[in-house]
Amino acid sequence: MKIFLKKNEERRINIGHQWIFSNEIEKIEGEIIDGGVAEIYSNRGSYLGQGLYNKHSLIAMRFLTSTDEAIDKEFFRKRIKTAEQRRMKVHPDRKSFRLCNSESDFLPGLIIDKFDDIFSLQIFSKGVEVFKQDICDILAEDFGAAFIAEKNDSELRTLEGLEKKEGILLGSEENGIRQTEIDGIKYNLNLLKGQKTGFYLDQAFNRLKIRGYVSENSSVLDLFCNEGGFAMNAAFAGCKKITGVDSSGHSIETAKKNSSDNGFDFIKYECRDIFEYFDEQFQSKEKYNLIVLDPPSFTKSRKNIPTAVKGYTELNYKAMRLLHKNSFLFTYSCSHHITEKQFEEILVKSAETAGRKIQIIDFANCTYDHPVLPQMPETKYLKGYILYIN
Repeated sequence: MKIFLKKNEERRINIGHQWIFSNEIEKIEGEIIDGGVAEIYSNRGSYLGQGLYNKHSLIAMRFLTSTDEAIDKEFFRKRIKTAEQRRMKVHPDRKSFRLCNSESDFLPGLIIDKFDDIFSLQIFSKGVEVFKQDICDILAEDFGAAFIAEKNDSELRTLEGLEKKEGILLGSEENGIRQTEIDGIKYNLNLLKGQKTGFYLDQAFNRLKIRGYVSENSSVLDLFCNEGGFAMNAAFAGCKKITGVDSSGHSIETAKKNSSDNGFDFIKYECRDIFEYFDEQFQSKEKYNLIVLDPPSFTKSRKNIPTAVKGYTELNYKAMRLLHKNSFLFTYSCSHHITEKQFEEILVKSAETAGRKIQIIDFANCTYDHPVLPQMPETKYLKGYILYIN
């Protein structure tokens, strides 16, 4: 199968972008294999490389390589092992990390999270789905996988014409229930029941930062606390007055168990709607020295940006109102469609509404195992600011 692009549509591919959209294709020659490997050519017939084709998706082609090489199990093995080697150069002793970050590790449509010898797999590409068993075999053969869960419940699969599903690809259910230690803190994992890939690794280093901003006398509020990562890192640093709030019952129960296993039983957790919780806090006149805001994405598309901006603004100005003077706000957005500039404008508007003055004292991206391709803005989603609140 050969795919020829329209005139000048190869420019993004030549600088390193990995998506070819259906409206950029001029013609297809040969037998069309949905999910199959295709050669890619410019409008003038110049060979550009190979990728995986999906006739049902707006992202019709996911670019893999500019060389004429076999796209097979060994190709995936080499790419996954190369991704691991990059991580080992940065943190050779780390046992839990994102092993493969899709486009950013040059395997578009594939995410693999590693927790010691258990793995979580997400696939957003019909072409990668064809190689799913090969990928599982690689994780077993080269990485000693004892358990692999597929967490394929994302709407992105629907856009690819793929079924949403979760289940066990290797091992038994009890193997996916495990305790792992990250930066001195124990976490209880249940890869089948946890959100997204089973555990949020992208905030690992950002959680560490809170240790430098709290003391024994600090009062900390961790909103959208998930399974207690920020709250427990505050406790690890000696803070004793900590509250975590999340609307997920499963997350709160896991956070309680995590905290208990680490000797942090003093952390108070509440299963509540965050906006309702804010309103109650205003009535109680409670104030904090540090608040963490780490909400889920507020928009998956450009058309919902105005609604997302409104939601982020409300969250941040309410958080600012609950802080003492000379306090800190750790605030994050994982909405790709909200740019850094937009998020900073949101923070300025929030401060104005709350009647507070703010200073940015630190900026945070994802942890090192979630690399970003600058030539592909879609791979940059997390924006985090540590603000000093006056």
